[in-house]
Amino acid sequence: MNVLLIQIRHPNDEMALHEQTCLKRRAHRLDVEWSFKNVFGEQPCSGWLDGISAMIVGGSGSYSVHDARSTHWVTPLRDVLELALANALPSFGICFGHQLLGYHLGSKVKTETDLAEVGTIPIELTDEGARDPVFGAFAPTFYAHTGHSDSVIGVPDAVTVLGRSDVLETQIFKVIGAPFYSTQFHPDISGEEARLRYMAYQNGLAESTPMARPEERERYTVGQDESNQLLPRFLEVLT
Repeated sequence: MNVLLIQIRHPNDEMALHEQTCLKRRAHRLDVEWSFKNVFGEQPCSGWLDGISAMIVGGSGSYSVHDARSTHWVTPLRDVLELALANALPSFGICFGHQLLGYHLGSKVKTETDLAEVGTIPIELTDEGARDPVFGAFAPTFYAHTGHSDSVIGVPDAVTVLGRSDVLETQIFKVIGAPFYSTQFHPDISGEEARLRYMAYQNGLAESTPMARPEERERYTVGQDESNQLLPRFLEVLT
């Protein structure tokens, strides 16, 4: 299968390569040929989806969908999402990708301190999540690694909520009638990888998230990595 990862990370950000490496690790048992596109390397366009079996929109670390400075690449990236939806392309949004999907479908995305999450947290599936072909293989409550200061405010009409956390009701979306999933948490990283990525972005997070101190990396539990099965299962079920 040919899988496209769309990245929202500056070219000199070492976490751009880290994100690619983590995704390759998660899908190592599958026959995947990866393609990588970065909104800071070229303008998003419909040609990005040529010959692609599945699309993943990754995290950002430093960028918000609601920031006016992001408009020049958020707007064409939304056109790529719309094409994926129209063509029923199996797609998955992670963190920023989740926020972008919510924003594209009509919800607000805000930087909300009260909704920020850092660390390994329990995710509770809804009844719809428990019946879903991708998430139905998971326990009703499982652990996942998260780190965000932006959140989707409200549920878009076009999605079903498959999971929530203690803080955030909008943790997992599935687009109604399309094979497009998204999660606020990061199924692409293990607890150890999460600690490394957290420290790479800690200074930026601290500007909007008071809990984002260096010692907070200990909130990520090494070895509690059941969510790492999510992306390979998504690819196996839908491609």
